[in-house]
Amino acid sequence: MVRAKAAASKRPPKKPTVEELYFRSDSAYLCLLLNRRTRFIRVIDFRAGALPAKRLYIQSVATQENVEKVITLVEKDEVSSWTRVGFVREGTIPGFYKRSDGYLCGCVIGDKTASIEVSDASSKLTERTINAAKKAAKDIPEKIKGASVRAATEKDALAARDTAWKKNPAFGSFDMFGRDAQRIYFDVSLRRSKTNYISAEFQDCFGHALIEVLRLPTSESETQAVIAGLRTLGETLQERGIVSMFAFAPNDDVEISTAFVAAGYRKTGLLAQAILDAEGGRKDAILWSHKFVSANEDGFE
Repeated sequence: MVRAKAAASKRPPKKPTVEELYFRSDSAYLCLLLNRRTRFIRVIDFRAGALPAKRLYIQSVATQENVEKVITLVEKDEVSSWTRVGFVREGTIPGFYKRSDGYLCGCVIGDKTASIEVSDASSKLTERTINAAKKAAKDIPEKIKGASVRAATEKDALAARDTAWKKNPAFGSFDMFGRDAQRIYFDVSLRRSKTNYISAEFQDCFGHALIEVLRLPTSESETQAVIAGLRTLGETLQERGIVSMFAFAPNDDVEISTAFVAAGYRKTGLLAQAILDAEGGRKDAILWSHKFVSANEDGFE
C-alpha cells in the first residue's frame, strides 16, 4: 500500500485541457492557446514579423501535443506574412475587431511545410449542404412554438459537456478560445426533444463572440430548438453591444447549417480539417458569421 501511494505521488500532474503557452524573443512574441480536448491551437500574435521562428515553435508544440489544426486571426495586412510560412487564408469574420474584419489563416500540421487545403470535392459538398440548409430554413417561422430557451448555469452546462464527451467527441467543447473572455449559457429544447446547450464566449473590448452548440441536432425538433436558442443568444449579445458573432460547424451537416442560416448567419469561410468528428477523426468546417446590421450606425459595414 505504501509503495502504491509512493508511485502515485510520482506521477506527473495532469495537464490542463486548455493551456496558454508563450514564446518570446527579441523579435517575436506570441501566445498559443492549446486545446488538448479538440487537438487545436489558436495563435495570438503580439508582434509582427520573425515568422520563421514562430512557425518552428508552433510546429514543435503541435507535434509534441498531437495537434492537427492551428489557426490565427489577424488584420488584413498581416495575412501575407502568415501565408508565406505555410498558412492558408481560410475565411473572414466581419467586424471581428469592431471596426475592422478578422482574417482567419489556418494550417493543418503535417510533415510538409505547406498546409493541406480544402479539396474541390469538399467545396462542392459544402455548397450542397448550404443549399439544402437555405431551402429548409425557408420553412422556419420567426417564432417557434413550444421552444424553451432558458439561461443555464456554467455548472450545468459543463456537466452536460463532460457527459457528452465521455464516449465520443461531441460538437461544442465550451473551452476557452480567447484570453480574458466571458461566457453565457442557455439550455434549449422543443416539446419532448432532448435538452441541448448553447454558449457564447465574448469579449466586450473587441465586440465579438464565439458561438457553440453542445450537440449537433439530429431531428427537426432539435434543430428548431437550436434555432430558437441562437436567436435568443443573438438578441442577448446585441443588447450587450456585441457587433459580430461567429461559429464553426461541419460542412456536411444540413441540420446545424439550417440552424445557423435560420438564425441569420452566412458562410464566410471554409476550414480544412478544423473540427473533430464523432470517431475522433477530423473534417472540414464552415465558418459561419453574423454581423449585426445596427453596427452600420457607427459608420462601418
